[in-house]
Amino acid sequence: MFGEGPTEETFVRDVLSEQLADREIFLDPRLIHTSKGASGGALNWDRVKHFLRNALLQRTDTYVTTLFDLYGLPTEFPGYSEAHRLSEPVQRAAAIENAVHAAIIREVGCREDRFIPHIQPYEFESLLFSDVDTLPIVEEGWQPCLESLRTVRRGASTPEHINDGQQSHPSARLAEILEKPSYDKRLHGAALASRIGIARIRQECAHFGAWLARIEALPPLRVGS
Repeated sequence: MFGEGPTEETFVRDVLSEQLADREIFLDPRLIHTSKGASGGALNWDRVKHFLRNALLQRTDTYVTTLFDLYGLPTEFPGYSEAHRLSEPVQRAAAIENAVHAAIIREVGCREDRFIPHIQPYEFESLLFSDVDTLPIVEEGWQPCLESLRTVRRGASTPEHINDGQQSHPSARLAEILEKPSYDKRLHGAALASRIGIARIRQECAHFGAWLARIEALPPLRVGS
């Protein structure tokens, strides 16, 4: 599983892996290398295509998936222009996923079901709005911020619809609202998701939930598949 940054890597390793291990599905979180000795962030399509291609060719008995944010996704990704004519974020994410899937399968020539791209609308922090009442349990200092968090959540039909404005995308909302301590993506992201729980997240975030359901339904692969 390729994530966009260290927060996604930690979430997959510490939260999602534990959830799926009960089904004998074992995740290997990886980041896209952005430069020599550095990984995570600064995605571009050529780099992503290179790493996905290598992962799919490296072993034939594994599946490959992604956890990338729709917010800030580079415009050169396949399907980006067409997707951004759509107003619905889940539809946008799905359109890009379909285009990325077609491009990678065309590039690699592997079985279509071995690659499952996932673009999270609008970003990882959307998941943390699945149960904002849980956040002060992780940091007691956030209790005075709870009503502001509830207001943001009530303003969107689902957490995945909290918008992608420069100052109003989910992580910007958390950075603005949470203080004493301030929201720290690396420190708090996976810890909050763990406290909320995958069951609640997938209940509130349909696109995320559908992705997990696809992963859970995958049959085992053998070498040479």
